[in-house]
Amino acid sequence: MSDDANGFYSACDCCRTRKYKCTKEKPTCAPCLQLGLECNYSRKASRTPLTRNNLTAAEDRIRDLETAIKALFPGVDIETVLSSTLRSSGTLQVNSNVAVSPIDQRSPSSREASHEAETTNESLPQAADGFDWTENAVSLNELADGMAALSVNPEGAGYLGATSSVVPLRALLGREREEGLQDFNPASWHSQAMFSDQFPISLPFSNVSESTFVDAYFRFYHTTYPFLHEPLFRAQLQGKTPRPDGSSWTILYNSVLALGAWCIGDDDSVMDDFFYRKVARIPEESSIFESGNLAMVQALLLLSNYAQKRNRPNTGWNYLGLAVRMALSLGLHKEFPHWEITHLQREMRRRVWWGLFVFDSGASITFGRPVLLPERGIMDASPVLNIHEDSLTPDTHILPDEIEFPTAYTGLISQSLFHLATNSLHHRLISTPYPLPEELLSLNQVIETWETSIPSYFQLSSHIVHANEAFLFARYRLMWRSWNLQIILFRPIVLQLAARRKQPEANPVSETSEELVCREKCIQSARATITSIADFVATGMVSRLSTWYMLYFLFQAGLVPVICLLTDPTHPDSTLWLNDIRTTRDLLSRTALTNRLAARCLTVFNRLSPALDSGLSEDLGLGMWEGGFADEFLNDQFGGDMGAWDWENGEVSWTM
Repeated sequence: MSDDANGFYSACDCCRTRKYKCTKEKPTCAPCLQLGLECNYSRKASRTPLTRNNLTAAEDRIRDLETAIKALFPGVDIETVLSSTLRSSGTLQVNSNVAVSPIDQRSPSSREASHEAETTNESLPQAADGFDWTENAVSLNELADGMAALSVNPEGAGYLGATSSVVPLRALLGREREEGLQDFNPASWHSQAMFSDQFPISLPFSNVSESTFVDAYFRFYHTTYPFLHEPLFRAQLQGKTPRPDGSSWTILYNSVLALGAWCIGDDDSVMDDFFYRKVARIPEESSIFESGNLAMVQALLLLSNYAQKRNRPNTGWNYLGLAVRMALSLGLHKEFPHWEITHLQREMRRRVWWGLFVFDSGASITFGRPVLLPERGIMDASPVLNIHEDSLTPDTHILPDEIEFPTAYTGLISQSLFHLATNSLHHRLISTPYPLPEELLSLNQVIETWETSIPSYFQLSSHIVHANEAFLFARYRLMWRSWNLQIILFRPIVLQLAARRKQPEANPVSETSEELVCREKCIQSARATITSIADFVATGMVSRLSTWYMLYFLFQAGLVPVICLLTDPTHPDSTLWLNDIRTTRDLLSRTALTNRLAARCLTVFNRLSPALDSGLSEDLGLGMWEGGFADEFLNDQFGGDMGAWDWENGEVSWTM
């Protein structure tokens, strides 16, 4: 049978199928006209010849692709990823004449469809400009927080994605923003005015000099985030060493003062706000972004963290983005080994770059947004050296050897290695289709592998770590961050299983062994976080900075046992969950005495958790949850009829 040169078969489809002699007329050949059939001439399928050379080329291509995937996602099992992707996509094209099995015709309420719907659904504002945000003047009725954990209402909060801290709370309380319930008014969450609208142009300090806040910065903040070189900064402050050109030094200096004042202040303090406002006025007098230098990157880096600590999350995000762009313009992500600069100058470039790397990675997880940083193959900046700060000066000509001993830079080194290993994991979690349980367990191996790389001298078993407040906090915070990522990794499974338990019993769907393992790992990570924070508080080495991070990790961890207990109160582990809730409430209660953000978290947590102090909880409260108490409790708390919890869409179905 001959074929046309234009790539179409010369015989029609019907004649070729039925083995008729086609007369090749167009648009309809004689046999098709006689039988009343539709006459089509199909294009010939283009196939690569099945030769040894072509097979070898295909095998080489597959091998190269596997190598690339392993480089982008270290520690991930490729077979598991392929299996998960094929099973969850649901978009495979099949021939209409081929029978589809009942498994492939599952309804949207099936396990995988439910999983995908639940995990990809995100809270959306009603208006097209609903993601717009303003943080220059926040009233008492607003609900902004730098942790992005309390912003239930997506209106005016900016986009908060699938890994953001607010996801579980939105799953519980999403509809309150639409109903405007009196019993759950955001004003009752003890929100604070973040900055005073009326502030003096100058601030009289009685018995307090600016040097006090510089000392506080290096005493509390620098020991956690060593982005400056203290001897060099103090020499520049005293005029002994030239300062950076332009307004960058003024911005950096006031950023240091603002953070120092914040570290030793409290919720009623205004001194840090005074220095921040001095920074905010500088762009009105000069074009600060028409030049770039290392000092400006340092200042933007500090301002981003300060704004977040002062409950301006999106403002901090913008500062961070500017810092990333300016750092790239200065080539901080490159090592340039043949560049003839001093050892201190080279090391400061590394410290600022990896500090920026840590901040941007952490903020991206907090807000559920993509990491802005270049991929690993693009940046080749060497790691920060694990040395004592006084080992490197402007006059150092021989680079000191690294030591196997905790230093001010050990925490920065360990956290940068953590994000290097896990940023690809975060991007997978905010991508579609969302990974199924098998892939989640494979992704978790990346975290577990990283944990084995932490040096022995930076373990909690080290007496040197316990003897130093900064080392101890850095080590605890590193553990909390690792467990937090595991909570984020497996939290969608916890929410999915909670949704399934609220479905009608007429269509029961049993949990798979992989799903149960994922839920247990999420619960274990939450319990480890809660217990570890209690241990840290017991050391007495708690500062305002460490308190902020404690609240950030504690609130997210504490919601996990609440969700489990609300949806499965008769589970054999319900006593353990209730104890986790008790510990979380106790920690929040003690912290709330002097911290308004903790008070806001405690108010929310109390509305979600059972009344543990009532007489009904003598048996650890388990009886309270039987007979549908969970729904009754929430009805009483939120002033409405819960109906069925719409966990799949991340909301509560309210009726009044």
